[in-house]
Amino acid sequence: MEMEAVMVRVGRRARPLRSCALFLAAVVLLPGAALGEQTASEVLKRQLDRRLWEEVGQCDGAERYLEALPEGLNAEDARKCLAAGEGEGIHLEEMGKLGPESREVEELEDAIAEAKRRKQEAEERRQAEAERERKAREAEEAARRARAEAERKRKEREEEARRKRAQGPGMTLQDCPECPEMVVVPSGRFQMGSPSSEKGRLDDEGPVHEVTIARPFAVGVNEVTRGEFARFAEATGRSTGNNCWSYESGEWKARSGRHWRDPGFSQTDEHPVVCVRWNDAQAYVRWLSGETGEAYRLPSEAEWEYVARAGTRTAWYWGESESGQCRYANGADEASGDLGGGKVRCNDGHARTSPVGSYEANGYGLHDVLGNVWEWVQDCWNESYAGAPRDGSAWTSGECGRRVLRGGSWHANPRNLRSADRGRYWSGNRVNLIGFRVARTLTP
Repeated sequence: MEMEAVMVRVGRRARPLRSCALFLAAVVLLPGAALGEQTASEVLKRQLDRRLWEEVGQCDGAERYLEALPEGLNAEDARKCLAAGEGEGIHLEEMGKLGPESREVEELEDAIAEAKRRKQEAEERRQAEAERERKAREAEEAARRARAEAERKRKEREEEARRKRAQGPGMTLQDCPECPEMVVVPSGRFQMGSPSSEKGRLDDEGPVHEVTIARPFAVGVNEVTRGEFARFAEATGRSTGNNCWSYESGEWKARSGRHWRDPGFSQTDEHPVVCVRWNDAQAYVRWLSGETGEAYRLPSEAEWEYVARAGTRTAWYWGESESGQCRYANGADEASGDLGGGKVRCNDGHARTSPVGSYEANGYGLHDVLGNVWEWVQDCWNESYAGAPRDGSAWTSGECGRRVLRGGSWHANPRNLRSADRGRYWSGNRVNLIGFRVARTLTP
């Protein structure tokens, strides 16, 4: 409602009624609880209403009263006055009572000014409180974000520490319940190849050269098992052939119907998978990398000999004598039956493959790194180590149609179970004494 002066008729002239203006201003400024208390507000309204009715001269100013307060406390009396024909304006001499010099008017002006001041103060307090609340919310949100960021960094540090502990030399890791168990091997240097004085040595085992393994890496504790390979084959639908070279009835022969599920002898899912090509092994490590998000691969030939020796320089990692074979490796022995000569004089109870982990581990915690099955590695075949990499990487030039095999097998005599012994085979063929072991590059 605008603060318009109420005009009071005096004869034929109209003059502003200041008390009405002040009253209307008070009504505007003091709605509801403007003075802080509903009771005080209502008292003031009634006081102003009564004062206006008296100042307009009651019935003499009934019309002006109703214009200002159609629903006022004296509205009914004002309408009765008009109905009775009374109320013809106020006398000129009464105007002096309504001037600004009137003590009552001044009191009303003061009350209105005080109410306005209090309302302004209340609004300022409300705005200040709202600003404090806003700043408090912002501070609380900033603190929450800071706590969340601190917690995230703490978890990252813990995960990094855990990962480093898990990747420390000798630590084992397994990236999924069905994944091969891995062990972390340390960085280091070693002499690769065999000295000319080693019994059973062949020329392709030289020249002896130093190789540096600059960073730790992980390698399978065991050879990949038939059960682990089966999960890959089922997941990918990869065809792994129906023809495999097998040793049966004293004869090596490529036989139809032989494959990794039926290699020509009895196996369980705990035995190492055989009848797999080099390309099958590559497909497996690609699949495993995709499943885990880690960098799985075949080990290089240098890495393989490094982990096989496990810090030793002897012909076998258990020493210089073949007599420990039945304790550490599944090779040709008295249990092998029809394999002919060259067998060691002990009996380990396994004529063909044995369940992985059946023999004692070497110094790095690896089982069957010698014996059980030959293991594909990444390298192309070369007739000697002349020009071989010295940083532990795979040798990817040479005769790449044939790939390197290491470690010997259940068919091997002691000479072929030495740490330095080398083998090779066509990468596209399958044999029931060839499998593989995986390696994994560690994230820095």
